[in-house]
Amino acid sequence: MADNCLEYTILIVDDEENILRSLRRQLVDLEYTVLTVSSGYQALELLDSREIAVIISDQRMPEMTGTEFLSLAKEKKPDTVRILLTAFCDMKDTVDAINKGEIFRYINKPWEEDELKRTVCEAVDRYVHNRETKRVVEELKRWSMQLEPWLCEKPDIGKSDASLPLVHERLQEDFESCLETFAGLIELSERRHRNHAMNVLELSRRIAEAMGVGAKELVDIRLAALLHDIGKSGIPDTILAKDDAHLTPDERLQYEQHPVRGQAAVYKVEILRDAGVLIRHHHEWVNGKGYPDGLLGDAIPIGARIIAVADALDRHAGNLSCGMRCGFVAALGSLEQDRGVKYDSAILRAAAPVAADLDEHVYGITDSEEEQVQPDDLQPGMRVSRDIRSGTDILIVPAGAELNHDNIISIQRLYALDPSHQSVFVCKTKL
Repeated sequence: MADNCLEYTILIVDDEENILRSLRRQLVDLEYTVLTVSSGYQALELLDSREIAVIISDQRMPEMTGTEFLSLAKEKKPDTVRILLTAFCDMKDTVDAINKGEIFRYINKPWEEDELKRTVCEAVDRYVHNRETKRVVEELKRWSMQLEPWLCEKPDIGKSDASLPLVHERLQEDFESCLETFAGLIELSERRHRNHAMNVLELSRRIAEAMGVGAKELVDIRLAALLHDIGKSGIPDTILAKDDAHLTPDERLQYEQHPVRGQAAVYKVEILRDAGVLIRHHHEWVNGKGYPDGLLGDAIPIGARIIAVADALDRHAGNLSCGMRCGFVAALGSLEQDRGVKYDSAILRAAAPVAADLDEHVYGITDSEEEQVQPDDLQPGMRVSRDIRSGTDILIVPAGAELNHDNIISIQRLYALDPSHQSVFVCKTKL
């Protein structure tokens, strides 16, 4: 549950006074601020003057249905999380609202009190996540504005302060840290894909370097790989939780728009625009039957083709149904059937030694080869054998990374600010 509960307001909308009283009474021990109104029109007026974290609305109300009200509420306050109270006979409208992204969850009447409280707490957590995502986006824009002059114009070091290269390096490091934080926030809505963005970044970087990609293109590939799933933010959890084969036609249509949404999301950040093109096209197939634009072969940017292979490799390497890894070499074998169909043959060839190296030197770690270390005892040069995550499941340092002074300080600070129940594990000997 989010801290400082009273700063989050729950708005309940129902035309029946007894329902309003019952919901208010059952939510009182959660210590959120709870407001009640008897119509959608009253609620819309309130949204103009109050910051609301969660709306709970009945479906059957006179003058305006719950789904109609929540659709208008979404336009006014897109970050506010919406819950619908519904009877079984209203399920068609409810499913439509879920698929259109109008609501976060629905609660059947009559409801169970424990289910109600759990759903409201999850909704508040989602609201906090939405606000943090927006904050990081604004931070990215700020760093973009500071970095842009450096990327467009190389300063004359002989005529300027000798500290400028260090300032540039620090700005770039902070910018990349913002991106990593943002990628971690995106993954919180898809917990079965833990650390996916960082894995795709590492795979894409290594494959691109093996193929001799130029320096500027490599930067764009790294940025796009880290943010390739940014367009999934805002897609209902019910869709993201499904396997691809089980999506309905309407759900598939919405899901397949996420690369377009991803490009649009980064477009306002100047130095991410070229990366945005790669984000848009990382689901294209080399045979022209991918999405969103049906590009064929070399018409697909090479960075997007590389990210497509890296994305598929990590998803196949992680047996997501049971939470275990099968390894990148085995995963690469499973991609062979789509050589020349989905994936570029040259990129699959370049990925082979990368997959073997990662399996051997990063993921081939057994219990006898690692040891548990307290954050205060970490030393530069140690290699992390398991992901290091904060108490709220934000990735701090991925498995396989070598520790240095800066990331050790980050681990120690985040363990103090956001305590984790997980220990830190490092390799006994440097790999």
